[in-house]
Amino acid sequence: MEVRKIYVNDNEKGTLICEKCGKTRVINFSDFKNIGKPLKVKCSCGHIFFVSIEVRKFYRKSTHLSGEYIKISNDAAKGLEKGAMTVEDLSRTGLGFRTQTPHKIRVKDMIRVRFTLDDVQRSEVHKSAIVKRISHDFVGAEFVDFDAFNEANRTLGFYLMPR
Repeated sequence: MEVRKIYVNDNEKGTLICEKCGKTRVINFSDFKNIGKPLKVKCSCGHIFFVSIEVRKFYRKSTHLSGEYIKISNDAAKGLEKGAMTVEDLSRTGLGFRTQTPHKIRVKDMIRVRFTLDDVQRSEVHKSAIVKRISHDFVGAEFVDFDAFNEANRTLGFYLMPR
């Protein structure tokens, strides 16, 4: 049984899409968002499928993008830490990546990331971010300028549009 994720926005609404007939329906998920288990959905065409509800402000795309990170230190004597990374997920507000070697990154550290999108233009993205969570070699970080109107955010916006 395949369970598809439905992303619910701030208004507690999400879009169901039937993979069999393509019919879409916007649903209010306020009564279901804390249910914790997949929901069984029956489309008007008769197709039955399962969805899990993901409450996020912005869509998060699974990726496998190569790049590098630089940990920025306030103490010049400590120097900078630099390493290769693989971006595993990406949203308008941040990213999750896996380091290729052991790292000394900590929560609240400021980092600079550079990675190449797998779009037609092979767009290179440079962003600053603050580390929010760490689990072994996985790092989750929030972009510091995700609300700014700039080229990197515009490129990410196009890249994250549903296809």
